[in-house]
Amino acid sequence: MRTTTHRRSALRTAAVSAVVGTALLAPAAAALASAPAAERPAAVRSVAAKPVKIDIGAGVTITVKDGKPYYNGKVVKPGQTVDDGIYLHLSTDGKRLYSKTQGGGTPYAIWDVATGKSLGTQKNSPTAAAKPALTATPSANSVRAWQELRVSGKATGIKAGTKVGVQQKQRGAWKTLPASTTVNKSGAYSLRVKLGLKGKSELRMKSGSTLSPVFTVTVR
Repeated sequence: MRTTTHRRSALRTAAVSAVVGTALLAPAAAALASAPAAERPAAVRSVAAKPVKIDIGAGVTITVKDGKPYYNGKVVKPGQTVDDGIYLHLSTDGKRLYSKTQGGGTPYAIWDVATGKSLGTQKNSPTAAAKPALTATPSANSVRAWQELRVSGKATGIKAGTKVGVQQKQRGAWKTLPASTTVNKSGAYSLRVKLGLKGKSELRMKSGSTLSPVFTVTVR
């Protein structure tokens, strides 16, 4: 009999504990449900960026979605040129859009793809090959005879690996000196030269038929 009474007491105690626990949880759940929406944890939402509109004129509007410009429903890819009466060219980095409409003034308008804002205009085609050019800057304007001199510069429109040499004007004629280098991948070059003729020496850089501006170095 004692054992039975003990078991009934234990069951009653467990039941009461369960009811009390439920009663304690209920107000918390009710409070969370009644809390203002602003206080509840916000759900993460992905908001799509609004399309950018570029009005290139002649009634033509280019729509940019997710950073990609669309013309006639088709995406214009980086480096691609469209020419069907309306000219479009997207730069290889996809950041600038060039356009030209029939009957326009300055041929090529430039647009920022990300914002749709105008970046001005230019006369030359964005796909036209750059005219070959060389710059040349000596490391010193005056050196001693046979002292090493370094000439550095930038090559535009000239392929990497192309040879660049130096010429000196001697008795009215340009003579090629035994010193040369090549254009690197960045389009730059650097050349070491030693001059022996004293006095003002006129020099220039040469790569194929491309010549740099003439510069002068005094040899003491």
